[in-house]
Amino acid sequence: MNVDPQVIRLIKIIRDKMIELEHPPLNQLTPEQSRDYYKIARGYFPEVPVAGVRVEETSFHAEVGHEIPLRIYAPKGKGPFPVLVYFHGGGWVFGDLDSADNVCRYFSCHAQVIVVSVGYRLAPENKYPAAFYDAIDSIRWVFHQIKNWKGDTSNLAVGGESSGGNLAAAVAIYFRDHEQIDLSHQFLITPVLDYNFDTLSYQANYKYNLTNEKMKWFFEHYLNHSTEGEDMFVSPLRNPDMKELPQTLLVTAEFDPLREEGFSYKKRLEECGVSVDLLHYDYMVHSFINMIGTVDRAKQALDEITRKLKEMLSD
Repeated sequence: MNVDPQVIRLIKIIRDKMIELEHPPLNQLTPEQSRDYYKIARGYFPEVPVAGVRVEETSFHAEVGHEIPLRIYAPKGKGPFPVLVYFHGGGWVFGDLDSADNVCRYFSCHAQVIVVSVGYRLAPENKYPAAFYDAIDSIRWVFHQIKNWKGDTSNLAVGGESSGGNLAAAVAIYFRDHEQIDLSHQFLITPVLDYNFDTLSYQANYKYNLTNEKMKWFFEHYLNHSTEGEDMFVSPLRNPDMKELPQTLLVTAEFDPLREEGFSYKKRLEECGVSVDLLHYDYMVHSFINMIGTVDRAKQALDEITRKLKEMLSD
């Protein structure tokens, strides 16, 4: 199988723009530069219009005193609605509430769920475990406050894409073991699940969107030291006990270095009795859900993912 031609076309357009802008090699790229280039690249990802969602900006004080911005998306209706706490992607280095805005609107409208998008602290200014702690604080805040937005705390899910999927999987483990807040579901889209560059999909050395080199660069900026990669809150796949984790919706893509760790996570969860729905997409690359305004297969995939999310939260 080959990568979808529309994906190839989009990647080429962005690559040509980066060459025009004299994008530096990865080993010379600073985090600040990466954020600037990321914002330019995002301009080539047109949004899909979504109507019928109320959006509200708010924030709260984290336990250590800084402010964590939130964007809350609420569908029309009386409620109470299931709640999804969502963490954006970007390798823990870039990305923000705006970069996840379109998919959050889409999920809220079409899955009939309140989505709370979290603006967690980024690396390397705030290395591990800063983003993880922000994710924990966000769950606590939502649990105590979301009723004000017609949210149902008995149906509280956590989710995210890529590095955001990593944070979602990590907090699902944390809350199972440490606090009296029950997470009903976890929704993991092409998530980072292991500090391991030797899986079959890494060995394939794909050059589409996310590459092996980029993933190593992200980890270098996120972690204080490579030994932290052994921590199960960095590598949820290394959690020794998967029992009683939330019902899971897991999304993987064929040409993604993270594909095999997604497959392994599904197997580990199922071996411990956790219900898992895997949606795997051939022809697709990492972060394809952000390509829905340009790539037909990506939009079709998002529609299926959203239907499955709605079905899961309605169980």
